[in-house]
Amino acid sequence: MKNDEHSVVTTQQDKSPADQENPLANIMVNILIPVIALSWLSKDGDKAWHVGPINGMIIAVLLPTVYFIWHFIKTRKVNFYSILGAAGVMLTGSITWYAWNEDGSIKEHAALLFAVKEAAIPLLFGITILYSHRTSKPLVGVFLLNPDILDIPRIEAALNSNDNWEAYQKVRWQGTWMLAGSLLLSAVLNFVLAIYLLSGKADPVSYNAAVGKLTWVGFLVIGIPLMVIMMSGLFYLIRKISAVTGLPKEEVFLPR
Repeated sequence: MKNDEHSVVTTQQDKSPADQENPLANIMVNILIPVIALSWLSKDGDKAWHVGPINGMIIAVLLPTVYFIWHFIKTRKVNFYSILGAAGVMLTGSITWYAWNEDGSIKEHAALLFAVKEAAIPLLFGITILYSHRTSKPLVGVFLLNPDILDIPRIEAALNSNDNWEAYQKVRWQGTWMLAGSLLLSAVLNFVLAIYLLSGKADPVSYNAAVGKLTWVGFLVIGIPLMVIMMSGLFYLIRKISAVTGLPKEEVFLPR
């Protein structure tokens, strides 16, 4: 048994750092570059970087999509935020293509469509995470109680020794609600923010600027607080796991 546990830990430790997604690169490609493209490049001006609203939107959508595909081909895996980002980018392009009229105006219900899109992705993920608790592989084990972070074999061995699986399942259920609840909150806040920023935008330039503002404002006032909530929830779950397994907190994590 000890040899098996050692081989699992070794396998986890041998994962190449190159396979881990760089969070700074993720933020730059999925947030900073789209904001620049939508806010500054999309203008119809005489500056060299004023490429117009259509080309600005193409840049804002294309680069995150290419990055997502490149990273998937390189690592053969995606994470939660990559999935959300890719889905959001594709839907942004689709809604924009539909919302822009041939005469250069914007459809009156474009703001509502965009707000629904902003709310739909986290809402669907939240519902999926809740439903997954009924299956043999709850998604909380992917997003919070992750085997790349926690020493799952050691945790399970401790649970087997003290026969405390029922208490552990309650911890997993709490984690499921924390994760799903943060996504459901995100859906509501995204919808309200999109309606507020996009309503009344009647031309492609102001529409693109509003979408760019929505991207960075949403990250600051919604994304960062939700990440703090989720990290706080993770450390709360670590304390609970330590209690039900009898392991010290530092032994719950993988050795580094």
